[in-house]
Amino acid sequence: MIESLGCLKRIEYFYPTLKSAEKKAADYILKNPQNVVHFSITELAENCGVSETTIFRLCNKLGYKGYQELKINLAAEIVEPLKNIYEEIKENDDMRTIMQKLLTSNIQSLETTIMLNSSETLEKAIDMICKAKKLLFFGMGGSSCIAFDAYHKFLRIGINCVVHGDSHMQITYSALATAEDVIIAISNTGSNKELYDSIKVAKSNGAKTIAITGHLKSPIANLSDIVLLSYGKESKFRSEAMESRLSSLMLIDLLYIGVALKKKDELLNNLEKIRKAIAIRRF
Repeated sequence: MIESLGCLKRIEYFYPTLKSAEKKAADYILKNPQNVVHFSITELAENCGVSETTIFRLCNKLGYKGYQELKINLAAEIVEPLKNIYEEIKENDDMRTIMQKLLTSNIQSLETTIMLNSSETLEKAIDMICKAKKLLFFGMGGSSCIAFDAYHKFLRIGINCVVHGDSHMQITYSALATAEDVIIAISNTGSNKELYDSIKVAKSNGAKTIAITGHLKSPIANLSDIVLLSYGKESKFRSEAMESRLSSLMLIDLLYIGVALKKKDELLNNLEKIRKAIAIRRF
């Protein structure tokens, strides 16, 4: 849940939704957290080059009642020295350093994703999938790879599954969807117009939707019945989508395991059939 995130992670999460003046303040806080905890709201506003009203609006957008609450949470977060999770990869880094930075950053993204998604929300998604007559996995571009991975997993359980990364095929499937079907739509931005249109058509037929996205207030998230958040941090040499990919894959794995536990007998029977079939293809 958002409430479980620290101040710095909240700023990173809400950053794409902030206005330009609010981003100036956010940038300053991210770069100077140790100084900010000692500033009054007037001092922070002066150092950022924005108004006190902008600081107050930023606090509200981050879920804080005021500047004082933001400072308290920020102070609690920086009691321990800041780790390298905020440090970007540099052009002169050797491969060992790059590997360590990638590992640390990926771990942070996965941990943040766990904090953002409640077990209750995941349980609702699992129950919805278990009741589905058909699962339709939709993803565009890089997200299509995640959709195909999900399709490959859930096919083994014995659920009728469909996957496609082409927008025309997606909207065709959506036009034929029923109230017994569930769409799992994967989009980091949650703003893909073609994917949004496909979901809208499917929902007009009564189909339900689970969105896996990096942005809670995105158009696709607003249209979906259940939203699972995949956290990813933007950096100089890595896009937000690259990092959120691992978070999305983890969420798919969580859904798969949850459904598999509820359909254990079907899964084990199907896995045995698949192993026997694959065995004839091996020397």
